[in-house]
Amino acid sequence: MNKNFKSFLLISLFFISCASFKQNVSIVNTLKEEQKIKEQIIKEIKEKEKVNNGEKIEKNFKYTVKKGDTLWKIAKEYKGNANLWKEIAENNNLKEPFILKPGMILLFDGSEKLVKKEKFTYPLYNNKAFSVGEKLVFAVKYFNITAGFGILEVKDIIDYKGRKVYQLEATARTSPFFENFYRVRDIITSYFDVKGLFSWKYSKHLEEGSYRHDSYMDFFHENGYAMKSDGGRCDIPAFVQDVLSEFYYFRAIYDRKQDEIYINVASDECKVYQISVKKLRYEKVTVDAGEFNCVVVQPFLKYEGIFRQQGDVWIWLTDDEYLMPVLVKSKIAIGTIDAVLQSATVVR
Repeated sequence: MNKNFKSFLLISLFFISCASFKQNVSIVNTLKEEQKIKEQIIKEIKEKEKVNNGEKIEKNFKYTVKKGDTLWKIAKEYKGNANLWKEIAENNNLKEPFILKPGMILLFDGSEKLVKKEKFTYPLYNNKAFSVGEKLVFAVKYFNITAGFGILEVKDIIDYKGRKVYQLEATARTSPFFENFYRVRDIITSYFDVKGLFSWKYSKHLEEGSYRHDSYMDFFHENGYAMKSDGGRCDIPAFVQDVLSEFYYFRAIYDRKQDEIYINVASDECKVYQISVKKLRYEKVTVDAGEFNCVVVQPFLKYEGIFRQQGDVWIWLTDDEYLMPVLVKSKIAIGTIDAVLQSATVVR
């Protein structure tokens, strides 16, 4: 069998929806370390589902008071909210000063599931969309002239705050011709939790003409805040995304059945907002990297991300579980700016 035909066949099998390809798409295998992590995630999800399916609501639950117990402490542990201590007192006909003695039996009415509250629970997702080694190269075109290039890359898995995280990187640079007038070298990096799919840290390194700027945001999900490199502190919801991780999060959770997905995002201006990504249609599109069957989506609400939104934005993603972006169109006052996939390294 011809070697080129073998390569074409492998690529066609990998991208189920792909009609044809040029020779600028290559395939690499998942790293053994990442494969083990993903297998562990699947195992943990199954175990979690098994526990959830086996749980029953406990009725007439009895609790034996221990030394040092208070109604506030018991409510926090068994109802998940310390402020519900009065309900326990009322259900047990306790009067002020609500003194508890070791050995006393407290009854719960069983109207809700009684689960001892854990300190903090992280989400768990089975990501099939991308892996370490994925690299997507885009030409950024204005009036069909290539003004610059953008690269999206899943560079590595590293340890951060005791958890495994993806090191995501987005690079923007001007083309050689336009560098004579205005040079751009921007790098955005996100540290994205492998199991939970949320951002731990986001950093920017900007070189635009004579302008230079470096900044970062560090997220503390358990405590509900983020710290900026300038010392500023922002309140955030747990498991928020940054302006780069939001795109990878969407790819990982979207199954192409939903008409709309909502994502919480924190910007480096200390603002938390929600974007809505709506499915518009299915469409076949031809770009430099080949011809693809795609699902077309549109994000709503202005935001500053990988492709800065000045007006309306449309994104063409491969109509498969990988949801690889192949084309982005951004409408501005005097035309559109297109980010066109030129080449890709994809992970089997």
